[in-house]
Amino acid sequence: MPTEQDYKTARALAVETLAKLDIGECCIKAGLSLETVSTDKKRVPIPYLGKTYHLTLCDEKISFDEEVNPLKLPDQVLLLHYLITATGGPLEERWITFREVPSGPFYYPSFVKRAIVPLVKCFGQKPELLEKVAGAVGQIVKLPGDKALKVSALSRVPVVLSLWKGDDEFPPEGNVYFDASVASYLPTEDIAYLAGAVVYKVIGLARNLF
Repeated sequence: MPTEQDYKTARALAVETLAKLDIGECCIKAGLSLETVSTDKKRVPIPYLGKTYHLTLCDEKISFDEEVNPLKLPDQVLLLHYLITATGGPLEERWITFREVPSGPFYYPSFVKRAIVPLVKCFGQKPELLEKVAGAVGQIVKLPGDKALKVSALSRVPVVLSLWKGDDEFPPEGNVYFDASVASYLPTEDIAYLAGAVVYKVIGLARNLF
C-alpha cells in the first residue's frame, strides 16, 4: 500500500507535470471548464463522486481549494492524473472489467481486495439496496448481474457496480465495469483506486439507510 509520503511525492510530480501543459486544453479533453477568477487566478471545478472540488491556478501555483470540500491526498493525485491523462476521446459504450485495462491482471489481486470484496460483503445478500442509493449517486442500468449501478465518477469516467445474488449453491458475486475508453483518461493504478472510492462511496450511502 502506498504511504502518505508516496502520495505527497506523486502529487508534487503531477503538479509539476500539469504546470508544463496547456491547462485549457487539458480541461477540454477532460470535459471540464476553466474559469477566470481574476487576472492572476483561474479555477477548474471538478465534479467527483457527487461533490465538486476546485483546482486553483494562481501565480503559477497549482493547488486544491480545500476550504469547502477537503480532499484526501490519494483523491488529489487521482484528479490531477485525470487532467494530465485525458485524451478527449469519446466513450466507447462498451463495458470492460479491470482485467482488460493495461496491466490489469498484474494489479488484479489488490483490485479485488480494494473494490470487489467490500462490494460483495455489503451488497451481496441485498443487491436491491443499490436501487435505494441510485438516486443519490447514479442510476440502475441493465448489465450482467441481478442489479447494476452506474456512477458518473468523473466527467468522462463512468463506473458500474454489478452484483449477482447468491443462493443455496453459490455465494453472491460482484464485479466492477468501466467504459472501454477508461485507459484514455486514467492510469491503471488510478483506475483501481477509483473503483474502490466508488464502492466505499456507495457503501457509505447505503449505511445511512440501515
